[in-house]
Amino acid sequence: MSYNLNGQNVALAEEPHLKDGVLYVPLKEVVTALGGTVTWDNETKTAAATIGQWTATFQMAENTADVNGTPVTYSAPSYVNDGELYVPADFFQQAYGYKLAANGTDVTLSV
Repeated sequence: MSYNLNGQNVALAEEPHLKDGVLYVPLKEVVTALGGTVTWDNETKTAAATIGQWTATFQMAENTADVNGTPVTYSAPSYVNDGELYVPADFFQQAYGYKLAANGTDVTLSV
């Protein structure tokens, strides 16, 4: 299981995994590896993930996000496991326009 982000193989602490037939990745680690930032509001269970000029804001357990005022939908709801927020890999495609390739649990995201 591996990540290839913008042509670079990247080792992250949390591996991609399948859940109910959907490939999930750890939001904060992937966003950080892509040069972005993530903030979390525990009271509202809302995350804001910024990469470059794009900020995707969404609530945990939802499969929609607001990206700079435009609603986007991805394949399945996000969820938290052991304090880590996971999103479907296609979140990055829908929210930021990354090209997504997945082979089993190997994930490639590129611009």
